Amino acid sequence: MPILRRALPGFTCGVLCGILLAGGFGSISIGLAVGAVLGTAYGLALPLPTRDAGVPADRAMTAAAFGLPIWGALNVILLPLLAGQMPQWTAKGMRGLFPALVGWLLFGFALGLLTTGAMRLAERLFGVTPAPPEPVSPEVKTRVVILGGGFAGVSTAINLEKEFRDDPSVAFTLVSETNALLFTPMLAEVAASTLEPTHISTPLRSTLHRTRVVRAQVAGIDLENRRVKLSDREETLPYDHLVLALGAVSSLPPGDGIAEHVLEFKTLADAIRIRNHVIDVFDHADAELNPARRRALLTFVVAGGGFSGAELVGALNDFARGMLADYPNLSADDLRIVLVHSRERILPELSASLAHYALERMRARGVTFELNARVSAARPGVAVLQRMELEKTDATKKPKPVQVEIPTETLVWAAGVAPSPLLKELAVERDKRGTVLLENTLAVRGHTGLLGAG
Repeated sequence: MPILRRALPGFTCGVLCGILLAGGFGSISIGLAVGAVLGTAYGLALPLPTRDAGVPADRAMTAAAFGLPIWGALNVILLPLLAGQMPQWTAKGMRGLFPALVGWLLFGFALGLLTTGAMRLAERLFGVTPAPPEPVSPEVKTRVVILGGGFAGVSTAINLEKEFRDDPSVAFTLVSETNALLFTPMLAEVAASTLEPTHISTPLRSTLHRTRVVRAQVAGIDLENRRVKLSDREETLPYDHLVLALGAVSSLPPGDGIAEHVLEFKTLADAIRIRNHVIDVFDHADAELNPARRRALLTFVVAGGGFSGAELVGALNDFARGMLADYPNLSADDLRIVLVHSRERILPELSASLAHYALERMRARGVTFELNARVSAARPGVAVLQRMELEKTDATKKPKPVQVEIPTETLVWAAGVAPSPLLKELAVERDKRGTVLLENTLAVRGHTGLLGAG
């Protein structure tokens, strides 16, 4: 029997080496008994012997190293407690137990050396102990591929892992452009240097235990052949079920230079870029002698008054005004934080009273609001607004658009999002915004095995 062939040499060598423990326990019988137990356990835990010349010495030194913690646990702490005494962890008490420590070290060294030799002798006499067979991986019958590493994609993977915990025939793959799950509601805190990037991101591989994480950008989806194409890779991912959780991208208007001159606010990299940019413009403003140029450097414009834009402008306002203490050459009068919103009030997701309260609180802290206005164009050093204004002579007439130019080196876009451009290439039903239409079961209409989330 394989177990007996491993336990018997360990038991025999443990009994022989147990003589070295007699002094530490004050009894030869106790020393032999402890040696037999430890020898048997060591024989069962010991890897199969190899023919390398240095193996016996390595195992002897490893076993001897275990003697120190065992001595501390038994002789220093446990045995005194069983005798109704305090643990002997004073210098004087440990000096008295030093012979027992020497016994434990010699016991471990001798046990490792003799047990390895005994197992080698047993192999010569009775043959090599057969290695246990390699576990056979069950055949994967169902492949689930999830596109997107945001809240929807990761939540889907976590719940599928729980649902199919005991079914290894189902395999999961998650494709994400980043290797971490981002807590997007706190992006503004990273942009304002209140939090570090690691505080709002969690590695995907430490969250998902059964799911294969592929860091790549999706280049295309072949619905007919059920394969996902990845950019910069020859590999394609076959699937039986595909979950579309690609999220959204910033909705930047084409033309007028906006896409070329704005800072996006959607990803962790965007937030870090905004934080570094704010610090850079403060450094440049500190060295700038031209007052108009200095005011432009210290003017920060955020487009979009929804949750993201309002939170970002409030965080940037606190960040920038707090930085003035480190730049004595700069004046608070030159600092300007502007929020541009196309409606009459910010935060349309909230009630009118809450939105008004938030506006007044931020205005009291120094934020300037451009309501009923939108960013219509941008060029280096200038953000162009189209503001709707009523005529002073006749308030009954429709408001007319008036162009206003704001000199600034910082224009952040938080004015809405659009579905992933990849969805436009799919032959599926979509609404006017380009969002894929789903059934109540989250299945894509007319496509078996295709689902959507997020």
